[in-house]
Amino acid sequence: MLGRFLELSLVTPDTGGAWQQYQQLGFESAATGDIWPYAYGVVTCEGLAIGLHSQGAEPLSVTFVRPEVAALHRELTAKQLEVEQARLGSDVFNELMLREPGGVALRVLEARSFSPPLHTPRRTALGSFVSISLPCNDLDEGQAFWQRLGHDSLPIAMPWDGCSIDGLPLALHPRRILAEPALVFDHAGDVDLVAGAGITRERTLSKLRDVPHALLRSAQDLALLLLQQP
Repeated sequence: MLGRFLELSLVTPDTGGAWQQYQQLGFESAATGDIWPYAYGVVTCEGLAIGLHSQGAEPLSVTFVRPEVAALHRELTAKQLEVEQARLGSDVFNELMLREPGGVALRVLEARSFSPPLHTPRRTALGSFVSISLPCNDLDEGQAFWQRLGHDSLPIAMPWDGCSIDGLPLALHPRRILAEPALVFDHAGDVDLVAGAGITRERTLSKLRDVPHALLRSAQDLALLLLQQP
């Protein structure tokens, strides 16, 4: 219903610096258009695109793209799903925003804002991308929300008891384990080699003590969970 996943959108005042940092980690840059009236860059790896915006009300949002955003607005209203913001009309770039139960903003655009690169790396210095995992107070409520949007959920046990959202690079995890969204990667190698490029290492998560992992943080205050593979 929301369309195809486009990007994880992050607001950062230094888009150029962030763009370079992610490329140092092995992400590939994508060509952006002039759809936004401010500095904007995109980096990608297999399964993930990160949009770096110099302006925006939401520090982090998950962005989708689909035609006929006005029709989507009507569909969401019919399902009694609240649309928090909308810009619709024949003379404007159509977009809308709603929130999933954990509070993360979901944006829907009427057209792509970048062109994917010809070659997208399967792995970066962070490892292989697994999911954008969103915190959830009640997994049943989160699953019901996504089902109303046309997506089934599948239970997962690693790295935590949660669920993945079918057809999207999204997952849900219990907020008691990690109270913020995180990018999850399978990582094989020395985590210490990832340090630098604006990345810092944090304490491991106490509730994941039986799962080998490292919790990192990007310069854009984004949590990065690396599952350490033997």
